[in-house]
Amino acid sequence: MTRPPTEPPYPGPPAPPPAAAQAPGPAPPAARRGPRRWLAASVVPAVIGASVAVAATTLTDLAGDDGSRTVTVVERASGALDGPGDTTAGTAAGDAEIDPPAVAAGAALPVSAIVRRLSPGVMLVTTGDGTSGSLGTGFLVDRDGHILTNAHVVANAKKVEVTFQDGESLSAAVLGSDPATDVAVLRIADVPAGAAVVPLGTIRDLAVGDPLVAIGNPLGYRQTVTTGIVSALKRTISSPDDTSIQNVIQTDAAINQGNSGGPLIDRSGRVVGINSQIATEGTGGGNLGIGFAVPIDTVRPVARSIIDTGKAQHAWIGIVGTTLDPRAARANGLTGRRGVMIVELDGRGPAKAAGLRGATSGTGGGDDEVPKGGDVIVGIDGRTVADMGDVSLAIAGRRVGAEVRMTVLRDGVERTVTIRLADRPADIR
Repeated sequence: MTRPPTEPPYPGPPAPPPAAAQAPGPAPPAARRGPRRWLAASVVPAVIGASVAVAATTLTDLAGDDGSRTVTVVERASGALDGPGDTTAGTAAGDAEIDPPAVAAGAALPVSAIVRRLSPGVMLVTTGDGTSGSLGTGFLVDRDGHILTNAHVVANAKKVEVTFQDGESLSAAVLGSDPATDVAVLRIADVPAGAAVVPLGTIRDLAVGDPLVAIGNPLGYRQTVTTGIVSALKRTISSPDDTSIQNVIQTDAAINQGNSGGPLIDRSGRVVGINSQIATEGTGGGNLGIGFAVPIDTVRPVARSIIDTGKAQHAWIGIVGTTLDPRAARANGLTGRRGVMIVELDGRGPAKAAGLRGATSGTGGGDDEVPKGGDVIVGIDGRTVADMGDVSLAIAGRRVGAEVRMTVLRDGVERTVTIRLADRPADIR
């Protein structure tokens, strides 16, 4: 497949509708002059089990010959910008080892109730000095003033401002940014009394077809609410630094430029992802009903490490694996079993130190080759593993230094090993 072409300057968004046709609410953004560029990022699949948390591998570009691609959904602007889990209220984003677990799913709420509860915690994020900058979305995750957004929204920003639902604008500091997961943590000095802390959930509770709500600022139209469903799970996208992000949520909720960094919310009113990219075709940039959100399970430990240390950390075990499909299962005498076979081990990784074994043959990459002889991961912390996405979710959703209990099949016998998660080396993508 060919790489997508370099994206030409974008002439600007469509003109907003006449004032009489607009619903009551914040005024639309001032007219923008000059060209804009949107950051392009190809959608890529995991070929032999690529994972943010697990290993690097070859990536295959899925951009079509017609130039179809995905673009991140920050709105780049030139000119005046529009102005005026493991988390529970009052806690920072963290994971179950240190902070309370993700808010439990409750009864399905009407969209109007979700909007009333969460909109006071969703804000417009702008960067720049009034002559150039970017526009996106963020949301408040604790009473200490921490805000989550996308890394590409605040990339290279010298000045960041957040505007809440009631129009109050505050200066925000960028505590840290992680292009590998497209996550940034901002902080404001004082949280407005009327601001709401947005609860974080988990993608483990999601199923294809479940309803979703997105709140954001598309094209500068503040506090815009759109609805859709979970169109697919376990998608893989490419981050701003070309790292593979797994377990991404695909949704048909309308997402456009300016939605970047905003919450994707489940029917219980919990954030399950951060809206990050949309699929487009040709040279256009409009919504096609194919949007992608980084899973909150991946975001939570990265955000927690930024808050605690000022540096993004990524849990890692140092394996390359492949899903045990029926053909591979038969070749290894494991007909009917499911799991992930370890193909290779990174000598620096904790999986190697724990005594796990990689494949002994069939790793040359030939079309007819099937990896054989490696340990097969069938469970992590009591949860069944069916594919590489399950391994990635189990590892990427934990903090560096945490321990996981991994159940593997070796020579037809199950055994369990304890692995302490390490921080992923800088050379691993």
